[in-house]
Amino acid sequence: MKKANNTLFLWMSAFSIALISILLSFHTITPRITTNSKFNICTGIAQMRDITTSLVQYVVHRGHHRKRHKCDDMKKWVVMMASGQNAGLVLTVDLQGCANFSSVQRAVDAVPDNSLSRTLILVNSGVYREKVMIGASKSNVTLQGRGNLETSIVWNSTANISGGTVNSATFSILSFNFVAFNISFQNTAPAASPGDEGGQAVALRIAGDQAAFYGCGFYGAQDTLLDEKGRHFFRECFIEGSIDFIWGNGRSLYEDCKISSVANQVWTGNGPITGCITAHGRQSVSEKTGFSFVNCIIDGTGKIWLGRAWGPYATVVFSRTYFSAIVVPEGWNDWNDPTRDPTVYFAEFGCMGPGASNSQRVSYAKQLDKGQAASFMDISYIDGSDWVVPPVGRIRRTPHDVHDKDSHLKITEDQSMTESVNTSTALSLQR
Repeated sequence: MKKANNTLFLWMSAFSIALISILLSFHTITPRITTNSKFNICTGIAQMRDITTSLVQYVVHRGHHRKRHKCDDMKKWVVMMASGQNAGLVLTVDLQGCANFSSVQRAVDAVPDNSLSRTLILVNSGVYREKVMIGASKSNVTLQGRGNLETSIVWNSTANISGGTVNSATFSILSFNFVAFNISFQNTAPAASPGDEGGQAVALRIAGDQAAFYGCGFYGAQDTLLDEKGRHFFRECFIEGSIDFIWGNGRSLYEDCKISSVANQVWTGNGPITGCITAHGRQSVSEKTGFSFVNCIIDGTGKIWLGRAWGPYATVVFSRTYFSAIVVPEGWNDWNDPTRDPTVYFAEFGCMGPGASNSQRVSYAKQLDKGQAASFMDISYIDGSDWVVPPVGRIRRTPHDVHDKDSHLKITEDQSMTESVNTSTALSLQR
C-alpha cells in the first residue's frame, strides 16, 4: 500500500507540474493573430509537450533514485548482519520492495522444516501489520529487526475475537531455539478495564524451548507477554502492560529489562489495585518453572502487585530491581486463595526504590539473602550456559543507569551483534 501511495504521489506531482506549465504558456502567448498564428500555436504546443515529458521523466527518475538509495542502505545492513551470524540461509523482509519478501509470515514459511542450521530473517524498518506463527517445525530461527522502535509487528486481536486468549497473540513461537534481536511485538486492541472478560490481548506467545530475546519490545495491556512454557532469556527488553502482563508457566530469566505498567491511575490513598505484573502458573512442586527478574526497572502508572498466584506453586523472584511507587506495600497476591500461601514462592532480594519497602509485605512473601538468591540470578537458572549466547561488546547497566520513565531501552541494529486486599478487588482482575 505504501509503495502504491508513493507511485501515485509521483504521478500526481508530474501532472500538477505539467498543468502549471500549460497555463503559464497560455499566458505568455500573445493573443494577436498573425499569418503565422497556426504555426506559432503548433510550435508552442510542441514545446509544452517536450517540457511536460522532461518534467515527468525527472520526477520518476527522482523516485527511482530514492528507492535505489533505500535499497542500497538495506543491502549494506543485510551484509553487516549476515556477517555476524553463522546462518545457513538468510531471508530478507521489507515493505518497499527491497527484499525477498514483504511479509514476515511469508519469510517464516520459507524456512526449511526441522533444519539443523540457523535461518536468519532480517526485517527492515517499518510497521508490519500481520499475525505471525512460527510452527514447531521451524527450528533454529533468528529474527533481526533494526531497533525496537523502528521495526514492529502489529496486530489487534482479543480473546473474544479470536476464540481464546492464546489465539489472540500477534506473534506466536512454537519452535525450538528461537532468537530475536531489536524488534517489537504489539497488540493494539483497546485495553480491557478491570473485571472485563474477553479483552485479553497477547502481543507475543513463546511456547518453544530455549528462546532468547535481546533488545526487544512487547507492547499491550492485559496479558501482553505469554511466557507459556520452556526455558527463555530476555535481555534489555521493554515490556508494557496492565494486568498479568507477564504470565504463563515458563522458566525464564529477565535481565536488565524495563517493565512499564499502563494500568489505570489511582488518585486517593492506595486505592483499589489496578494492575499486576506477573501471573505464574506453576501447578505442582515437581514442575521446574518460574520467573526470575534481575537488575530490572518497574515504573509506569496505576497501583500494582508484583505478582499473583495463578498457579498454587507460582514462583517469581525479583533481585536487585528498582520498584517505583506504583508497587503497593503488600506487594503480592494469592489469587484470593489462602491455601496457596504455604506453596507459592514470591521473593525479593536487594531491591530498591519507593516501592521496595518490605515492612507491609504479605506474610508469605520472602526476603532472600545473597546465598538464597544466587541460583535465581545466574544463567544456570535456565540451563543457559548450554544455549544462551549473549551479544558481545555490551555494557551491563545498573537500574540507576537506565532509570528513565520515558526510556524504551532502544537498541540499534549495530549493537545487537557487536555488543493485603479485599475479595472484590482480587476477583476484579480477570485472568
